[in-house]
Amino acid sequence: MKKISIKQKLILLANYLAALLLLASFINIYLPPKWSSFMSLLSLFFPFIVLINLIFLIYWAIKLKKYIFISGIALLINYNNLQALFQWTGKHPVEAKGFSLMSYNIRLFNTYQWIKKKGIDVDISNYLKDAFPDILLLQEFKNDRHTDFLQYKYKHIVLKGKKRKAGLAIFSRYKIIDKGNLSFPGTFNNAIWADIQIEKDTIRIYNVHFQSFKIVKPENLVNQDKVKVSHKLLKVFDKQYQQALIVQKHLAKSPYPVIISGDFNNTAFSSLYHLLKENKTDAFVEAGEGFGFTWEYKWLPMRIDFILPQTQKFEILSFETFRQIRYSDHFPIQARLKFKKP
Repeated sequence: MKKISIKQKLILLANYLAALLLLASFINIYLPPKWSSFMSLLSLFFPFIVLINLIFLIYWAIKLKKYIFISGIALLINYNNLQALFQWTGKHPVEAKGFSLMSYNIRLFNTYQWIKKKGIDVDISNYLKDAFPDILLLQEFKNDRHTDFLQYKYKHIVLKGKKRKAGLAIFSRYKIIDKGNLSFPGTFNNAIWADIQIEKDTIRIYNVHFQSFKIVKPENLVNQDKVKVSHKLLKVFDKQYQQALIVQKHLAKSPYPVIISGDFNNTAFSSLYHLLKENKTDAFVEAGEGFGFTWEYKWLPMRIDFILPQTQKFEILSFETFRQIRYSDHFPIQARLKFKKP
């Protein structure tokens, strides 16, 4: 029997560690952040962990070695997570049926000149006028004298703050018959809701913006003190989860079919996402295409914006991420939905 070289032993050890991280990522989504501690951080790096395991899978396949099963099994167990990461083909209906819903974090209309270009507020306003989805959800919204949303007859806007008033907005072509604000404690982040009447049906839309990590530069994750950064991230994970519990408790009492959408500030591999996706369908997974990244900064692209309709009530006809629209650090996402027949 041929002995394994020291080099191959080291490669095997690295492979086992990568597979364990991938399995830990799978377990993590079922545990609240305060229970899963360090594993919560894995949700941010899930795509990289998958990539490492794919490299090991290809390596052992080329070598014709039985060790291919190490990453192979870990990837199979994470099949649902892989679907949330990448979709081969999307849905492209010929006819525009149902209603369209767009979510977009507009980053305060570029108030603080993150993008070194004048007139971004006007560009955003003009883009949204041309897009004109039936229902429009905006995060990091503020009143701006260069913009208007007069094309929408109905609206629900909640702004917070003393000097800089900003928050969430729901604009609708359909009548809003009721609305509210969940007001997360101790933060500017928030969630609002509106009951919208579409012909003979009524739906409840939640526009959410969960706690931000406030990472101005992603390279800070590797350049700063690792203990301090990890502690900060874990605190944010826990705060996000508590905010999600507020939303979950409120929507459980909804008399109407529910759609949750907005900026989660976390990925599809987090306990936050898993909590809110219960009995709902991820519009990207159902009808999207490619990786679906909605936030991108240098080497750290992520899908952190979601549209989650109630599974039993809605059919998802199409989904698109508009990565050609670069007026914010987020990209707009849009789904077209219709009511399922009883």
